[in-house]
Amino acid sequence: MEDTIVKQCLDCEDILPITYFHYSDKPNGRRKSYCKDCSYIRAQAHFEKDPIAYRSYMKRYYKENPEKYPGNHYNKKIPATCGVYIVDCLLTDDSYIGCSANLRNRRYRHSRNIGAGKNKPLSKLINELGWEAFDFRVLEECDPSVKFERETHYIQIYNPSLNTYKVK
Repeated sequence: MEDTIVKQCLDCEDILPITYFHYSDKPNGRRKSYCKDCSYIRAQAHFEKDPIAYRSYMKRYYKENPEKYPGNHYNKKIPATCGVYIVDCLLTDDSYIGCSANLRNRRYRHSRNIGAGKNKPLSKLINELGWEAFDFRVLEECDPSVKFERETHYIQIYNPSLNTYKVK
C-alpha cells in the first residue's frame, strides 16, 4: 500500500514512492520533505561547512539520547592502558604529545582542562577554542617502563608546537 503513495522531493523535485523518504514523526506517519538521497547530500554539506559544530552537536545528541546509544562511546574507544598520545588542534594545526599510564583518564583530564598549570600553551588553547576543536589520538600503547622514551621519540619525529620543554 505504501509503495503506491508518492511524494515530491523539494530538492531534486523527483516524484518518488513514500518509502524513499525518512520519517520525521514515525508514530504519526509523517515523512520528511527530502528524499533519502537528498537528505544524505544535505547532511554531508552541513558537515563540510562546519565540522567542529557538527561534532559538538553529535556529542550533545548522544548524551541527550542515552536510550538510543547506551554507554559512553567516546571513552570506551580509548583503552585504559599505558601509552603515548597526540592532541591535535583542528583549527590551528598545533599539536601536543604526551604519555600516560592511563590514556582514558588523561584524555578526560585534557578535555576538562584539569591540571591546567602543567602545560600552559595547550591549556590556553583549550580554554580559548573549546575541546571540540581538538582531536585526541593514541600513537602507541607501550609498557610503563618505556613510555618516556617513546614520548621523546615521537616528539623528535613530529616536533609538536605545544610541548613546552625541548628535547635534544
